[in-house]
Amino acid sequence: MSHVNTIALIGCSGYAGQVLATLLAEHPKFELRVPPSGRAIPGDPSTLAALAGVDAVALAVPATPALEWTSILMQTGCRRVLDLSDSHRREDDVHYALRELCGPTPEGARLVANPGCYPTATLLALAPLVCGSLVDPSGACVVGASGASGAGKGLRDDLHFCHLESNVLPYNVGHHRHRPEIEHHLGAPVSLVTQLLPVARGLTITAFVAPRSGVTPADLRACLVEHHASHPYVHVLDAPDGRLGLKSAVGSHDAFLAVGPVAHGGHVPVFATIDNLMRGAASQALVALNDWFGLEPSLGLAAPRDAEVLSTPLFAHAHARTP
Repeated sequence: MSHVNTIALIGCSGYAGQVLATLLAEHPKFELRVPPSGRAIPGDPSTLAALAGVDAVALAVPATPALEWTSILMQTGCRRVLDLSDSHRREDDVHYALRELCGPTPEGARLVANPGCYPTATLLALAPLVCGSLVDPSGACVVGASGASGAGKGLRDDLHFCHLESNVLPYNVGHHRHRPEIEHHLGAPVSLVTQLLPVARGLTITAFVAPRSGVTPADLRACLVEHHASHPYVHVLDAPDGRLGLKSAVGSHDAFLAVGPVAHGGHVPVFATIDNLMRGAASQALVALNDWFGLEPSLGLAAPRDAEVLSTPLFAHAHARTP
């Protein structure tokens, strides 16, 4: 029998943790281990005993307990820790698991930071343009919208059905926790405004960028096509259209990008759509784990979606695999 790696998951009661638990349970090369308590307290002896000997630990808990768990696990000799919170995403000595920008997870790494959902979508769309010096790096304006699952399972008035249904509202304006993460890895300032949608999951962003002199929208799209050519789960569409809808991405690891065909007021819109619980959390974590253990990056994921099929009116969204 081929070797199976044991992956312990702390925090499987949260939305991202639930999706990651499903992916790990169905993975042919991973064996899921869940500590006795779904809300394990950092340092709890029974939990530490359950983690003894596992090949990796994934932390799907908020930042503060994630920091505590990371410290404890490092001290107790855990070989690999994957943190899905934002505790370590801006530490230069910690691998940032956005494969399309930072490459595969190094085999010798002990700690890996899983990117956030808004940073994932924004960096996939903008980082190649900034790195290629095609746009003015002095600042992009990003407007995002996402489903309520991105806020987690905590109780808040604005997440009640009566408040959210048939409603759209901005949140965390001026102090969104993902903005510093985006700026750190983009190497440029951004203005980020996010809005809450009356849906469970899915995330879309529109970034307004200023091309440098002589750079056309077609040049921006060509840059994205070239950069993502070897990344089958990133689809650079030929035009911004209905394929950027949330239904194209929900339940998948796929990311859909597009560039506005014309510039107005000196700015060009660049779009990205992902599933915040999959590409923005759980499936991205699974790819990092696959890389860590020398496996095919896409092992355990559904095949990339066909962007052309998505554009047909008979696309069967109901049959899409949604962990």
